[in-house]
Amino acid sequence: MPLTEKEPGERVEYPFPVKKVKLNEALEIAYIDEGEGDVLLFIHGMGSGVPVWRKNISVLKKYFRCIALDLPGHGYSSKGEFAYTMAFYTGVVFSFMQKLGLSKVTLLGHSMGGLIAIHAGLKDPQSIKRLVLISPAGIEPYTAIEKQTLITMNVSVVGSGNAFTKNRFNYLLGFCNDPEAAGDLARRMAIFKDEATAFGKMTLRSVEAMLLESVNHVLDGITQPCLMLVGKEDKVSPYQYLRGEDFVHIVKREAEKLPNGKLIVFSPCGHFVQYQRPKAFNKAVLEFVQEKQEV
Repeated sequence: MPLTEKEPGERVEYPFPVKKVKLNEALEIAYIDEGEGDVLLFIHGMGSGVPVWRKNISVLKKYFRCIALDLPGHGYSSKGEFAYTMAFYTGVVFSFMQKLGLSKVTLLGHSMGGLIAIHAGLKDPQSIKRLVLISPAGIEPYTAIEKQTLITMNVSVVGSGNAFTKNRFNYLLGFCNDPEAAGDLARRMAIFKDEATAFGKMTLRSVEAMLLESVNHVLDGITQPCLMLVGKEDKVSPYQYLRGEDFVHIVKREAEKLPNGKLIVFSPCGHFVQYQRPKAFNKAVLEFVQEKQEV
């Protein structure tokens, strides 16, 4: 697969026109805004960006207003000395919604974005009407020792200057070791070689935050309708290597805690459900949102 990172100044075309909004003096968010109607707000995962949704927004924009942002430290949004905690990312989502005048949205979050979406849904269920969680991070029931072990391992890898290598490895794992499929998405990402230091800091802090701000113990507090989508062959979560249990089994068990939840498992499919199975994904999201609109 090609490198995920690009040469400084190289132009990476996004699937739709990019807009920008300043949340404060230090933070500018890049986003795309397509379609009209009820708002679907898309939140990508760590080391990803707006292009991960290109196969979905091209269809769903016919039915909804689809907004996808680059999180801080990613794509064309600001990089800097940010906290990169889940509380920080969640605050960014709400500040972004306020700036755009958005209220009562459906949040769609992938991987780390799924964890951010859960935090947002728990914090303000009045503003977050529905949740769609795709291969969500933060639902694994790690022990304190397991969390610290993974944090230490991540520091070792990223601290040695291998954040980009780790990100490429995650793409390969996420696409079931299919380099062609992984490369198709990776080459569309706005990740640049001269941003290695900033990317490394974001990765270190985000991984630690995903572990320390996990939510498996509070999933029963999600009152909104919640659709959880997962690939049967998802091999990204390290939990399965520690415990010898496939991620899909973990998700099935944790999804039972959701008071108003529904789980769909796709196979064959890995971590990037929305990119690997776009037709089935779009159909599931469309049916879920329209069904809940009628209730």
